[in-house]
Amino acid sequence: MYILRAFSVLTILILFTGCANYMISAESLVSQLRENQKIERNLYFQRFALIDYPSNNLQKIKCEDKRGNKVWLYPDKNTEFIIQKKSDGKKVKAYFDTVIFQNDTLYGLRSRLIGGLRVISVNDIKKVAIYAEIPRVEKVNE
Repeated sequence: MYILRAFSVLTILILFTGCANYMISAESLVSQLRENQKIERNLYFQRFALIDYPSNNLQKIKCEDKRGNKVWLYPDKNTEFIIQKKSDGKKVKAYFDTVIFQNDTLYGLRSRLIGGLRVISVNDIKKVAIYAEIPRVEKVNE
């Protein structure tokens, strides 16, 4: 009985947390990466390991919420890009901080521990969403 009650509470908490998807055009994503990325090595501490991976070092990104409002999204370590490809319709996921733009191609990691390098030609991008578990946003004043 205790386990069932704990599971119910956990389920309710998950349903009412602030998970959200944000949209960004491929052009805007590439432009913001081109202008603001500062590629450097990042150290990521795990319980029993220290992981070293390349990072774009973006502190925020301009995107749109589900109502079409322009917002600044401040990513955390769990924020992900979900990129749908034109060629086959498949969705490619990569952690926000690992997505790097070079030579008309996006590179990103699916996992900081085991890698899983994702390579996507900018010309093959159909749609880009950003998934944030606990979003921190600020309205863009333009």
